[in-house]
Amino acid sequence: MSTSHRLILSLAGILLGGSALAVQPPEPPAPPAAPAAPSKHINISMGSGDGYALVDSSEDSVTMAGTDVDGQQIKQLQRSLKGHFLWFRDQGKGYVTQDAALLARVRDAWKPSQDLGLQMSGLGKQMSEHGKAMGELGSKMGAHGAAQANVGARDVAQLQALGRQQQELGRKMGEAARRQAQATTETARRAAGREVERLQQQMEDAQDAMEEVNDRIAAAQEREADKVDVLSRQMDQRSKPMETLGKQMEALGRQQEKATKAADKATRQVIAQALSEGKARLVR
Repeated sequence: MSTSHRLILSLAGILLGGSALAVQPPEPPAPPAAPAAPSKHINISMGSGDGYALVDSSEDSVTMAGTDVDGQQIKQLQRSLKGHFLWFRDQGKGYVTQDAALLARVRDAWKPSQDLGLQMSGLGKQMSEHGKAMGELGSKMGAHGAAQANVGARDVAQLQALGRQQQELGRKMGEAARRQAQATTETARRAAGREVERLQQQMEDAQDAMEEVNDRIAAAQEREADKVDVLSRQMDQRSKPMETLGKQMEALGRQQEKATKAADKATRQVIAQALSEGKARLVR
């Protein structure tokens, strides 16, 4: 994480009590829980340019971008100003505007990016739910294997271990999907996407290993092995939507990247207009 991104995230914590992300599902337990509804708090960090923040004091909502954002100054303005305002830095000095027309342009500029973020959060929720279900099926397969009569202790232990492994992989997959949905940079989004793919492969490897153990058990006890095979097919059905969801999230991520760049450009045009037309005042 770059210095500017660390600064942005740190300031978001100061401004919003540690909850400043556009889409913020809670940390999922093991097995992973479905993410909560997205927060109104928004934090979008860009890699360059003077910092700015669109603030709605009535709803405690902040959209931030750029570098060198003065969190303390914005926090003070939140206490003294009502409704919306746009804080920004120009040539090392802080300014604020509450011009209704200019603020409406900034809000409209950011709406597409925020809507795409919500869509990505929904896909991340679906991926988390599939991962949870796969983990639960793996646990059932392990428990069922342990209950089989006359099965060697070594096979039982391996099935149980693989079931626990799949539960953990399902939890991690849900977390990775959440990070991908919340990614504020293309680099972070791609890294989270690669992590989801890696975990999917590990899940498939663990499933293959479990099926091999089940084959050994089936040779000794065909009737019980058939029940395990049903669970295995259910798990395979659950794994298929994950690839589709991953591709959808990747496509949305590219759209969001473009929308974010367009919103940042439009906001900086508004800032230039506010300065040229005297619609911004210097913050002392």
